[in-house]
Amino acid sequence: MRTYLGLILATLMVATIPPTVPAQDAAPGAPLGQRSMATLSGMVTDGSGAPLSGVAVKVFEEGFMLEEVATGADGSYRLRFPYLPDIDWTIVAWYVPPSDDLVPEILILRESLRSKSLDLWSTCLPRGELKAQMHYDATLVDGDTKRQMISQLECFERQSE
Repeated sequence: MRTYLGLILATLMVATIPPTVPAQDAAPGAPLGQRSMATLSGMVTDGSGAPLSGVAVKVFEEGFMLEEVATGADGSYRLRFPYLPDIDWTIVAWYVPPSDDLVPEILILRESLRSKSLDLWSTCLPRGELKAQMHYDATLVDGDTKRQMISQLECFERQSE
């Protein structure tokens, strides 16, 4: 019961945080005629450099999935997706492996001002630049290797300051 009440209280506290950046007028999923098209392509490999097939590459805008594609037998992918260029929304790509023994990868393509002000995305996550043509090669590794890789980055020191 105490956990349930704590969850309700935490939800109410988050809901009452005043926004520091005004909300956008348009909603995710706006008509395609108002959107630009982007293409994200690259390779997905494992820690040894072997191509990974069947990895789901998904692009999300403000939490709504825009498009999804699976990598081919050679680990390559090409994903076209619509986005609103003039609206300050976060757009991310997720690389989700077909099995549980590898850790998904997240690529931040564009981070909204509100997301930045609330520190929603770790500085340890890779960032790209949202443009019409993008290339990103992802390497998916097991949990122990991922923890070791992150521990070697200096992003945790910067984040805690």
